[in-house]
Amino acid sequence: MIKRAGRELINTYYIENRRKNHFILNINFYKIGQSQMTTIKNVVDLDDMFYESLSLGLAKVLNCIPRITNVTCEKRLPCEKAQVTAWESRHNIYLPDDMKRFYLSTDGFNFYWSYQYSPNDIRRVGHIHFPHLIQITLVRDNIDTILSSSPNTAVTIPPIIRQSNYIDSTSGYLNHLNLNSRSKIFELSTITDLAKVCLVYETPESSNPKIFLLEMGTFKWQFLADTFTEYLRMSIAHLGLPYWELCFSSCGLPSWTEQLFLLLAPHLLEKNENRRLKNIVCVNENPPYNVLDPAVFRTKPRCSRQSQKNRINN
Repeated sequence: MIKRAGRELINTYYIENRRKNHFILNINFYKIGQSQMTTIKNVVDLDDMFYESLSLGLAKVLNCIPRITNVTCEKRLPCEKAQVTAWESRHNIYLPDDMKRFYLSTDGFNFYWSYQYSPNDIRRVGHIHFPHLIQITLVRDNIDTILSSSPNTAVTIPPIIRQSNYIDSTSGYLNHLNLNSRSKIFELSTITDLAKVCLVYETPESSNPKIFLLEMGTFKWQFLADTFTEYLRMSIAHLGLPYWELCFSSCGLPSWTEQLFLLLAPHLLEKNENRRLKNIVCVNENPPYNVLDPAVFRTKPRCSRQSQKNRINN
């Protein structure tokens, strides 16, 4: 009973803090009394432990890196089972087990940090964001609208519903992404106007949807992760660096983002190189160096001033 009261108070804290109504919160503290204050503190500690475990201790790692400041992890209430069921019913699919457990623990995830470029220039750059469950929307219809409204769709943009090849990270074999009219594509995040991170169900009956990156410029699919958990761990492994998903795209990282990678985690660029599947330009092993004439370095015979005068007089 005490633990339940403690959890209810924590919920009240989050809700009333959002409403900026601390009066109700203070009344609740008064009603519960001193005997349950320890339990409330333990619940808060458990929440801290939960987010630390969820982020695999990323905050501690970032706090040890010079120039990284303002490391923040927002705490969110969990989804109710009824909310998850309603979302699944609305879209006629089942969430994978790991993703369902995630949203039953916390309704999304927002983790960010800043980088100090100079004493007076601190910018928020690092960000790991998973939206609220209700914000995960079906996007394929929107993409189809874009394609149908384009004047030269048939010529310039390949159709979105098509086959695409990717390498399964578990088996190592080449697999096919076969999208059709029954496929379900959900947007998890947007990388400006460059790409979308999508949860892809090839069929509504699929129990293991995969995470893909959809390049908006070419409408190509790039495989990211087999599971929701793997994608979360990839986000953490990349420290939440901006646009890290573009490491696996054909367009690559923007130059300013690549500079951050080189400063904070250069090893990540090396590990991602094999998965980018980019067209590598072969460099000539014998590049055409400039050939210098050895005569330039020949020394001229020295002559005395007297001999120079005699030569001039003659």
